[in-house]
Amino acid sequence: MKEVSPPLSPIPPKKRKSHQLVFGLGKEKDYIIENLSLLIGAGLDVLSALTLLKSDVRSKIMRQILDDTIHEIENGSSLSQALDGSRLFPPYMIALIHIGEESGKLIENLKIVALQDERDRAFRSQVRSAMMYPIFVFSFTLIIGTGVAWFILPRLATVFNSLHVKLPWITQVLINSGQWLGKHGAVAVPTLLLSTIALLYLIFFFPTTKFIGQALLFRIPGIKKLLQELELSRFGYLLGTLLSAGIPITTAVNSLVEATFFPAYRKIYLHLQTELEEGVSIQDSLASYPHSNRYIPIPVQGMISAGEQSGTIAETFLHIGQTFSAKTEITTKNLSTLLEPLLLIFVWFGVMGVALAVFLPIYNLIGGFDQQTTPSGVPQKLSTPIRSVTSTTLNNPTHPSSLSSTTTANTLTSTPQTNPTLVVLPTDLGYVNVRDLLSTQTGKIISQVKPGEIYPYEQSQAGWYKIIFTSGTTGWIFGKYAQVK
Repeated sequence: MKEVSPPLSPIPPKKRKSHQLVFGLGKEKDYIIENLSLLIGAGLDVLSALTLLKSDVRSKIMRQILDDTIHEIENGSSLSQALDGSRLFPPYMIALIHIGEESGKLIENLKIVALQDERDRAFRSQVRSAMMYPIFVFSFTLIIGTGVAWFILPRLATVFNSLHVKLPWITQVLINSGQWLGKHGAVAVPTLLLSTIALLYLIFFFPTTKFIGQALLFRIPGIKKLLQELELSRFGYLLGTLLSAGIPITTAVNSLVEATFFPAYRKIYLHLQTELEEGVSIQDSLASYPHSNRYIPIPVQGMISAGEQSGTIAETFLHIGQTFSAKTEITTKNLSTLLEPLLLIFVWFGVMGVALAVFLPIYNLIGGFDQQTTPSGVPQKLSTPIRSVTSTTLNNPTHPSSLSSTTTANTLTSTPQTNPTLVVLPTDLGYVNVRDLLSTQTGKIISQVKPGEIYPYEQSQAGWYKIIFTSGTTGWIFGKYAQVK
């Protein structure tokens, strides 16, 4: 391996107002990077270019950062010194600007910084485009489902309770959820939403614990492939760009450590940096890291080895970046295509679950009416036909045919004996449970009745009444909550 170049002279530290928040300044930061190289390349000095850019930015925070930068340059600092510590640019960009100042290639290195920033934006855009569709569909489905459970199911529960039919388990679960949300939704839903946001932030964004979310993402096959290709694309582009600009390999790898988002790759890069400082080649450094092929494939390591031996390591890294950038675009499209049917299946299961929960009780109710009217499903026929009654037999009441006909007619027209009725009395709960057995210990709740409702009953026993519903089913209610009419 070629002798490692001496490290760059460190950037002298400056007292900076680093307390300023730079969150949300991404677009204006990109604007500064893109146009700073253009203005300096057009012949403007650094101060004039920064002053011109400051007049066109809208953010007060960005304007303050540029004011501080201009003030420090006026006091004798270089551009890299003025930008260092502002947290506006990552360390590898500061390193590129610093080496450009020392080598007299500031304009060229600013163009490289702008190009690398554009690639970083492309990486972020690819990740967002891959995740936006599933997140949108999942969130929209969750919002609709919560709205239905919160506002519609409580009303649906009232309707089903008035039918007095035994509900399927899926309907009962749905109704119980709706009733619970109707009572506690105003507190439960916002609490759940805030807790979910806090949990996602803690797992995926909080610096100390975001490794948990990254470890979870690396266990999902399609997501793992996409993230690996994104990191290898950044790995190739960044190292290739920095080495082409004349930055020493150890400084370039250190910039790579600062640029990566994934702890697993950061450990590899730190190991690589330590080995390179001791004079070990990149190939041997990667080979000595346990299971390095899980993160950097063997073919990529072979390309790096060939680049080291041929002296074209910078071009090799750039080629790796181009290769995996193209693969990332294909994987992003394939991942979106794969997720679409999976999300449709997820939505279908949700819709079918709600539909079954709503329609099964109605189907059971219709079936109960049919059984009450014609239990066998066939219209009932009279066992003895009605004989025709002539005028002679009607005029002779003592004729046997007349008596028989009269008796039959009276039998057919007589009304069946009706059951006694009771009225449900008011309770603190607003309803009375109906059980299949006359016991609160062993009797299972099969329905509920409301105060003021009137029902016929078949019998009374041990202080309980066996009431009859319109569907023909029966159940026992405690006599304390009923009054016979």
